[in-house]
Amino acid sequence: MFGKLADPAGANNALSQVLYGLALRHGWGCAPDAAKAINYLSFAASNSAAVESLALDAGMKKGGAAKGELVLAIFELANCFRHGWGVQKDAVAAKQYYETAANLGDTDAMNEVAWCYNEGFGTKKDRQRNTTA
Repeated sequence: MFGKLADPAGANNALSQVLYGLALRHGWGCAPDAAKAINYLSFAASNSAAVESLALDAGMKKGGAAKGELVLAIFELANCFRHGWGVQKDAVAAKQYYETAANLGDTDAMNEVAWCYNEGFGTKKDRQRNTTA
């Protein structure tokens, strides 16, 4: 079901793209395909960002309905880069994605950014920034 709703040539639904990407990454109800999962998570981030841009352009101060999907897609892309799921491990990219999701209000991402600074993962170790990130 999510596969049909997530299809970029079909319904192109951002939430379905996030969920289908996670299902593909973990093999939930389908054969695992981490590389394909990255594609769907990227589609979700891109589509959600476009929806949010339109909402902001229309005068909405805090964005629109796709902010949750956007933040979740960005956070899950960070996890992919951190663990090497479907892409080569890249600590710098993971930290950047976590930081972006954190700046959009995701509390899980805030914890991960603090961990990155505390451990020096993808950035210089900075225990002071860890407490303020």
